[in-house]
Amino acid sequence: MTTPDSSPSSRAPAAQLAHATSLTRSGRLAEAGALLLPLSKTHPSDPLVHRALGELFTARRDPRTALSHLQLACRLAPESATNALELGRLQAATGDFDGARLSFGQATQLDPALFEAWFLLGVTYMREERQAQALPFLRRAHQLQPTHPDATRALADAEFHAGTAGDALPLWQEVVAARPGDVNARLRLGETLNRLVLLDEEIANYEDALSLLPESADIWMALAQTREDGGAREEAIEAYGRALRFKPGWVTPLAGLLALQRKDAPDALVDQAIAIQARPDLADRDRALLGYALGKIQDSRGMHAAAMASWHDANAARRRMSGEYNRPRAEEDARRLMEVFDAGFFAHPQAAVGSHDGRPLFVVGMPRSGTTLTEQIIAMHSRAHGCGELPDLPLIVKTLGTRWPDIARDLEPGLLEREAARYLQAASRHAAADVLRLVDKTPLNYFNLGLVALLFPQARVVWCRRDPRDIAISIYSENFALNSRFATDLDAIAHSIALQTRLMRHWQSVLPLPIHELQYEALVESPEPEARRLIDFLGLDWEPACLEFHRSNRTVQTPSRWQVREPIHRRSSGRWQRHADSLPAFDPDSFPAADPGRID
Repeated sequence: MTTPDSSPSSRAPAAQLAHATSLTRSGRLAEAGALLLPLSKTHPSDPLVHRALGELFTARRDPRTALSHLQLACRLAPESATNALELGRLQAATGDFDGARLSFGQATQLDPALFEAWFLLGVTYMREERQAQALPFLRRAHQLQPTHPDATRALADAEFHAGTAGDALPLWQEVVAARPGDVNARLRLGETLNRLVLLDEEIANYEDALSLLPESADIWMALAQTREDGGAREEAIEAYGRALRFKPGWVTPLAGLLALQRKDAPDALVDQAIAIQARPDLADRDRALLGYALGKIQDSRGMHAAAMASWHDANAARRRMSGEYNRPRAEEDARRLMEVFDAGFFAHPQAAVGSHDGRPLFVVGMPRSGTTLTEQIIAMHSRAHGCGELPDLPLIVKTLGTRWPDIARDLEPGLLEREAARYLQAASRHAAADVLRLVDKTPLNYFNLGLVALLFPQARVVWCRRDPRDIAISIYSENFALNSRFATDLDAIAHSIALQTRLMRHWQSVLPLPIHELQYEALVESPEPEARRLIDFLGLDWEPACLEFHRSNRTVQTPSRWQVREPIHRRSSGRWQRHADSLPAFDPDSFPAADPGRID
């Protein structure tokens, strides 16, 4: 098969092509077609004609015909980066992301200075939620055109979602400086500052935005949530109220007001929420938000059956949004971890180690098992720093993909060192230079302790345990992230607790890391003895300030933010008894041992 002649003599008149392209872009498609279709017959070997036809048929919403012309243009002029770029645009627009990546990649090779190719290659990865893969291409695009607003914005978004919020921050600041009245940019800058726990800067960003946009409900809503993170209850209530005033009927600030005021919420506000909840056309997102908040108010007022009905309604809505808990998948994930990280895996010293830094401390357990309280106690020590819930370990696992944990024995050279260094940079961002413990209290890191042992063989682990019935009620009544599918079904919660227990017992038997069991009920019953045992496990001297955590002004970004601003109390123990008839059976091993404080 021969390729048609594409010599200069076979080229169509440039003026006609330019005019036809101008007609296409101005929407005069019939006139453009009247010029281009004859040219395709008289100059069938001209790649510029087929590129123009590709643009025309794209505008005509005939992607199949457009694709055939652009593919032919690429074959006729394989050295043309522009042809590859235009083919990639069409492939991306029609959902052929694999083909688009190949075309954009070819364009970058043909013309390494072609900004659009690097930019669109990165954006294509972003559309597939593959932020880590997008980064090198978006960084290159930003280098080529550092003032391009869309490239800066895309790179900021990729850096944030890839876990490099510190790199995203100056980029979002650039975007906001160029567009100070851009609400979305203000919100994304605030989200980045929130991830970096720069609360004062986050508030300043929102207050500056409100000086320009005083009636922006979205900005008032974000300010309310930030005020709540900082423990400023009255200021948060005021900001939620402003958001609701500027956007009447908006469920998000309404739910925020209900959650903050609980049993003291005004009856008119509660009645408004009940009326909205009763609407059959209420969106599932709003139904879930209202159901969780109303249930807590009803529970605090002794209306336990009504509370459970609200929580059932909320969780049914959330399951419709995010799907059911996948029990077989959870079992398989745990099985693979235990199979790979068996006793033999750690029988001999690992050839590659991330870091011998002994500061990392991982507080794990089921959500609502006391992890926030535990972190607060430790963070009050002068030689410890509370990092909150760092996203870094889950992001490393996400980057490794579906091959993890099977590739644990054959990791890319240098990966552990790079990831350990990045983790330590994030964990120590706000820490004093002389701290001896960096506390990461991401509860579900119990899945990632095999990775922890590779990254930080000198790390310590605290396993928080609590009566599974109290954990179940506390999780079921709380508004968790959409991907927390286990949280929306009581049987799924019971299964998750049992699976967590089984996995933690496995880690205790194979990991070369010390693991301290801390029982919530024992801690609230005997705070000082249990706190002393905890601090001793960390290798630190006792400091009385550890029991004064409720006086701390630390930012707390978990549902426990208000509980840990009070002295230790027993009010949350035994809460399950109000809802005993609704609870499933629990695996006996899920209950904490009578003698807590076990160290392996």
